[in-house]
Amino acid sequence: MSDFPCLVRSTSAGGEVRFALGDPLVDSYLAFVAGRARPNTLYAVTHDLKTFFTIVAKGPVEVSSTDVFDFLAQQRGDRTVVRMEDRESGLSSRTIARWLSSVSGFYAYLAARSDTGVDVNPVPRGLSTRRRGGRARTVPLVRVPRGSRTRGPVITLHAHALSFHQRRV
Repeated sequence: MSDFPCLVRSTSAGGEVRFALGDPLVDSYLAFVAGRARPNTLYAVTHDLKTFFTIVAKGPVEVSSTDVFDFLAQQRGDRTVVRMEDRESGLSSRTIARWLSSVSGFYAYLAARSDTGVDVNPVPRGLSTRRRGGRARTVPLVRVPRGSRTRGPVITLHAHALSFHQRRV
């Protein structure tokens, strides 16, 4: 298993792109995703799983919730670059949320199968907190800013186009 994860890209007889990472469970999940999703989604899921298993350095059946929390901490760790969007260091919360979604989907697939040895998804849905009044509430592991990422550039381009048009008149 020393070669896992090793990304291998191939093309089927029908011209469909296939990906494999070198583990039978992961490769069966990628074949499952290939039958249900578009090629770009398949590539994104493959990349996300490769990144996760490279950092965790464990086989799919050996991963625990502690490994997921360690992965999160490493991705949001101290970095020299600070993002303008949210003034935090580390990778974007959108990137980390997508990675966690891919990993959670993989483990949901393994838990749905009865022959894998995985009964529980190690990716928690969120963290339980208490509010005033004693009611429990679940908050997400990664907070993702709401709103469109392209809103600023679109408004800027629109304003530029208007000023260009006004200069021509």
